Amino acid sequence: MPALFFDAYTRFGPKPSQHPKQPYTLEQIVGEMRHCSISGGLVASMAQTAYDAMLENRRLVEKLRPYDFLFPIWNALPHWTGEFPEPTELTRLMRDADVRAVALNPVANGWRVTSRTSWPLLEELERTQTLTIVDLVTEITDVELEQIAERHPGLQLLLHGASWAKQRFIYPLLLRYKSLHIAFDTFQVNYGLEWLVEQGCEDQLVFASNAADMSMGAHRCYVDYADVSDVVREKVASGNLIRLLKGQRPPREIVNGDEDEIMRAARRGQPVPTHALDIHCHILDEGLNGAGGAGYTMFKGGPAGTWALAQRMGVKGLGLMSWNGPVGVHADDGNACTKAALDALPDTCWGLITCDPIHETREQTRAKLEKWFEDPRFLGLKPYPYFGKQYDDPAYEVWWEFGNERGLYAGIHANRGDFSEFDVLCPKYPKLTWIAYHCGTSYAVADAAIDKAKKYPNFMAEITLTPVCLGIIDYLVAGCGADRVMYGSDLPMRDPRQQFGWVVFSRLPLEQKRAVLGGNAQRLIDGIRAFQRQRMQPTATESAMKAVPA
Repeated sequence: MPALFFDAYTRFGPKPSQHPKQPYTLEQIVGEMRHCSISGGLVASMAQTAYDAMLENRRLVEKLRPYDFLFPIWNALPHWTGEFPEPTELTRLMRDADVRAVALNPVANGWRVTSRTSWPLLEELERTQTLTIVDLVTEITDVELEQIAERHPGLQLLLHGASWAKQRFIYPLLLRYKSLHIAFDTFQVNYGLEWLVEQGCEDQLVFASNAADMSMGAHRCYVDYADVSDVVREKVASGNLIRLLKGQRPPREIVNGDEDEIMRAARRGQPVPTHALDIHCHILDEGLNGAGGAGYTMFKGGPAGTWALAQRMGVKGLGLMSWNGPVGVHADDGNACTKAALDALPDTCWGLITCDPIHETREQTRAKLEKWFEDPRFLGLKPYPYFGKQYDDPAYEVWWEFGNERGLYAGIHANRGDFSEFDVLCPKYPKLTWIAYHCGTSYAVADAAIDKAKKYPNFMAEITLTPVCLGIIDYLVAGCGADRVMYGSDLPMRDPRQQFGWVVFSRLPLEQKRAVLGGNAQRLIDGIRAFQRQRMQPTATESAMKAVPA
């Protein structure tokens, strides 16, 4: 059965230099909750850090009064300057307003969370067992977090904004400090939820979406598709938060009565009833759980684990590139890793090839491409910024000429924020399809992708990135066209379930959702294979010559 979802962190209000199409209102958060079948949520406002904290704390209570399923998060700070209540008075005021959670914003409000002068506030929050929410990206450092957890072991801390690249730091803290809790808004770790449950951390895992910045549906899919018991799923979705709030909970379950069949299946943790393909996947050698550098732990990142997770969601095929080829710049090893994965996986998967534009001559690159593409399972080219060359540099010409001859596609992490490399590449190599990865990074990036899609028929926009910006899938489709936007996940660097849910719980009509989830990728694959078959067929002249007797 689907779990009741209770969102531990949302925030509304305009931000400086915000894109005009980016969602930010309380009404948009409420609409997203109803659309995604989220039954309640804790809410903060941007005004609490932009203006007087206590005034805006009180105003927040009034703004939420019409919604009995929304509960305020107060902004808390030390009292020394006389502009904020001293700790015991804060406790009284919170009790009178029935406020049961606070957020700490030391950077935004200019105080030091690890200073001895902050101890009275933290000790009172610890004494009252008040849920205390901190943002590990903007408001607190790694070192400060560990110092607070050690100094205040009973403080009920909830981290949001924790990067999936911080796993080797965060996991030991979760294992050591049982009052430390983690949300998965940006902690999008491949099989991370399952691994933490196996380590005995099931009571420390909390659902939080960071809407209106991020998609609620993206994050609920991480829980809906988790390979855990229903009891654990309920804890993560709402039970742990209800306990931390001392019984505060949504008064009723909210279920979207107008959800489409794809949303319904995902909400029940079932494979979606559509032909879904993931156009952007990395792969590790079988048995590996990480790739070494930069904190990238990737549990079960080889073919077996990757395919098992894809099947859980109903994804039928994967476009695979290695990790150590493009990211580790060991191209030959990476290509061998990709081939080994294709050998182990169903024929619905396909591969991309990486070459080394720095150390290989044009002739060497051409020979390697000829060799690798003898295998019809390879359909794409995978350059990467870490090789240090712009994609319109002459070093890449042999790649693009080869791909253009064979009607392949190239998966591109844009080097330039304005996507101007596509102004050179798309018209120069018209038979090569150019897929720009990470077009859902931000609304500004989406604007760059939309501009190129309107100019070039061989340009496609892939969505994936950690921010899973609310509303941006719909924005890309409206700007690029429903036939030009593609689902990709970047697994196992980040878990695919949030990226998948981002599309599943978009507001797209069902047929457009089907196109983005897999229809557009299948059309591309079919087109490449048809081009290859036509290329291999003899011309009429060649056929006539063969028919003439010797």
